[in-house]
Amino acid sequence: MEKYIIAVDMDGTLLNSENKISGRNRNVLQRLIDDGHYVVPATGRTRELIPQEFSVLRGVKWGIVENGCVVWDYDKNEMIWRKTMSKGMVRGILKDVEDSGVKGWIAEAYANGVAYSDADARDYVASVADKDFLEKTFVDYFLSRHEFVKDFYRQTELLDQAEKINIYFENLEDSRALREKWKDLDDVAVTTSISGNAEFNAAGVDKGVGLAMLRTKLGIDRMHVIAFGDNENDLEMLEGAGIGVAMGNSKQYVKDAANEVTGDNDHDGVAEFLERFFGL
Repeated sequence: MEKYIIAVDMDGTLLNSENKISGRNRNVLQRLIDDGHYVVPATGRTRELIPQEFSVLRGVKWGIVENGCVVWDYDKNEMIWRKTMSKGMVRGILKDVEDSGVKGWIAEAYANGVAYSDADARDYVASVADKDFLEKTFVDYFLSRHEFVKDFYRQTELLDQAEKINIYFENLEDSRALREKWKDLDDVAVTTSISGNAEFNAAGVDKGVGLAMLRTKLGIDRMHVIAFGDNENDLEMLEGAGIGVAMGNSKQYVKDAANEVTGDNDHDGVAEFLERFFGL
């Protein structure tokens, strides 16, 4: 049997609306790993923030994380590819937001696989955890497995090591405006993965790049790559795979970029497609 790479986004794809991985999805992925295929988390998250439920899968060898800024070797517990943002870029973006006078925003940076944010941001999220504009899944995500640093936004040495930053806004229009302002710069890439956020990493780096590097290393033909996604930061990966699969909960432009559309993330869309494709 030809081996496939099965690259799976997390939020809105493998994870349901409660931030959980269903038993059906987990069982199908485990069966494919046992059959010799490569199941690869392909996420905007850092590896430390991939849900613990994913770690119960036995035999996961590779990860594409931080929107492709890092390709991770689980067996050797090391990065085989890493791309940081240019020095001064992170601080420049954060200063731009500060100077704009926008209210109701917080940021995090991923550096060397660790998620960092400001101690005040942690307190803010905890204090408004029951407000409608913050989903419980986001609150749980932000308050877990982060390193909270005093005066984070001015930690130049730390910010200059970042592979990626995420900025979250209460007002969705503020996110759109920031992405629009920075999207055409030569040395930064801008995308989004959940409502109200803006994600920045080095230009020319995305999940599609990470996926291409991994399949080259493994000697897997592009036509033996299946990729699942639901949002803007998945587009390059869906287009770079032999079979790009959009979730039923995706926006229309994501479905248009994919070869196939499956069920939504609350109805085991990943398992639904894989069971059909592999005849399980």
